[in-house]
Amino acid sequence: MQIKDSELRPAALARAQATSLLQNIALTLLSNVAIAVSLALLIYLEHGGTIISSWLAAAVAFALVRAWWILRMKSSGMLETDPQRVLRSLTVAAFLSGLLWSVVPLCFGAFLAPQTIYCVVFIMAGTTTGAIIQSLAYSPPAIAFGAPLMGATLSRMLMSGSGVSYIIALDVLFLTLMLFRAARVGERGFIASQVTAFEATDLASSLAEANSEVLHSNRALERLVRTDALTGLANRSHFRDVADAACSAGRGVAFLLFDIDNFKTINDTRGHEAGDRVLAAVADVLRSSCEADDLPVRLGGDEFIVVFQGRDVEERAIAFAERLSEGLLQPLAIAGQPQSISCSIGIAAHLDGDIDVEVLCARADAALYRAKEDGRACIRVFDAQMQIELALQRCLDLELPQALARGELHLEFQPQVVMATREVIGFEALLRWRHPRVGMIPPPEIVRAAVRLRLSDKLTSFVAERACAFVRALDASHAPNAKVAINVSPREFSIHSPATILNDAAQRYGIDPRRIEIEITEEAMFDPKRCAQELELIHAYGFGLAIDDFGVGHSSISNLVALELDTIKIDRSFVHGLTTSCRNQQLITAITAVALPLGHRIIAEGVETEEEARLLRTLGCIYGQGWLYGRPMVDSDAIAWLTCSQGSEVGADAVSAA
Repeated sequence: MQIKDSELRPAALARAQATSLLQNIALTLLSNVAIAVSLALLIYLEHGGTIISSWLAAAVAFALVRAWWILRMKSSGMLETDPQRVLRSLTVAAFLSGLLWSVVPLCFGAFLAPQTIYCVVFIMAGTTTGAIIQSLAYSPPAIAFGAPLMGATLSRMLMSGSGVSYIIALDVLFLTLMLFRAARVGERGFIASQVTAFEATDLASSLAEANSEVLHSNRALERLVRTDALTGLANRSHFRDVADAACSAGRGVAFLLFDIDNFKTINDTRGHEAGDRVLAAVADVLRSSCEADDLPVRLGGDEFIVVFQGRDVEERAIAFAERLSEGLLQPLAIAGQPQSISCSIGIAAHLDGDIDVEVLCARADAALYRAKEDGRACIRVFDAQMQIELALQRCLDLELPQALARGELHLEFQPQVVMATREVIGFEALLRWRHPRVGMIPPPEIVRAAVRLRLSDKLTSFVAERACAFVRALDASHAPNAKVAINVSPREFSIHSPATILNDAAQRYGIDPRRIEIEITEEAMFDPKRCAQELELIHAYGFGLAIDDFGVGHSSISNLVALELDTIKIDRSFVHGLTTSCRNQQLITAITAVALPLGHRIIAEGVETEEEARLLRTLGCIYGQGWLYGRPMVDSDAIAWLTCSQGSEVGADAVSAA
């Protein structure tokens, strides 16, 4: 028990003294009775009489009363509640016992007989000594017992008138004083030891308390280090520890990776506070959907992951994904307004054996990317096809830097024409990489790899250099004044400025920026604020702007007015099978009905037959691009093709004139 309060310490000391006295009280009473019997027997044998027997009976009876009273104090709990009263009771009992013993030297004639007085005196002194030895923790009971007894003994000896008695009395007095002093010294020693013990207890308690506080602080710090402050979920650091252990355990593990669809739009339109509330609400749904062994984690931003371990992890992860999607169906109340949200979910499971955490994370990320490509708000599980794509991604990540440095990438140019006359109005620059093992790499894969590797600026510089060199070569060959369209991903806008890179290249090659058209996807229309600065630069430098693959995203036709566009390119998926698809025909009609009055040029991609070309012209689309007019060609072949095709047109015009 910690003893710090000044009021508690005296009580604790009294309790310790009383406890020490009571530990020895039985031996004290027993020795008291034994010595009383010895003394009474000595006096009886020497002098006889019944008075001594009565005294012995009284002494034994009083010892029994004291024993009863002590047992009662112990059973009543007085030792804990009122130790001072226990000490007072023991002192009073000792004093009464001393008075009873003082009757012997005062009332019995044995103290007058020289042959017995010395024995009796030593018995009295020994009794007092024993009482004091048994009471070193608290001296008052010993002194209370010994003072009347030794006082009566000394008085009786002095009354004897014998010189020897005087000498012995002087020795007994000296012994008595020494005994009383020893009792006081013993008590002070006991008190000092108890104070030391109290201080040690205080110190130990303080250290224990400090240690407890340190442990509590460490646990709190550990929770802080391992917990996301906003959502209360585990954070990336905790995920790494658990994921490493789960992936190396070999008992089955699955990662469910998801993020909130269009979360940046929520932040930009409703504010970051609303975004934080959305994250907290998603975390609540996540917790309610998790089982005890599942670990929900916020990796950062709007990205979350759940770790599953044990048997049937893939089935459990899919069931969890369905519960999570259902839990987010109800609109959330954000700042008093309903906010509908959805999430794209990717799942990767490994059922047997250990696996590297990074490998499983990459698989889950590939599945999440597929969910986004498939329209968002859906669940995708990593499969064999994704494994092939992931292997390709790793290959690109490993070899793209060297391929760029060695000039293994090149551009091919596909003509864009007026469908009615086949007049070439421009070319689209298409990025190509013929890998020695994989074969031809699709351009979107190259762009995504460059973004991952932070090489998108170098890739854009490469494309800009080749495109500007092609335009200058066209001019040098006296070809018609054609434009060149370059594809740029809006995702690059937050990494670097494609417009600035293109402008620098155009100035170096002396190219009119109006000869370059930048094609971006509909993604820019989802978040025009994020792209606004780069779009302003494109317009300020004088580049043309086109929306590529229009119709495959989620933007409405009304979004066309949000951007200063020059060209709209209808995705090839709407051109293929156009002659048999009324829906595609209606869509193209709607696009032309809105875009043409706004002054936008419309180019249909993927035109492969004359029938498709005629129907497109009927629907209001004037320009086309596709294999019907020309396949993608390297720069020298494209220039030769253009020169040849223009010569043919001149010859045809001459024959027609004749």
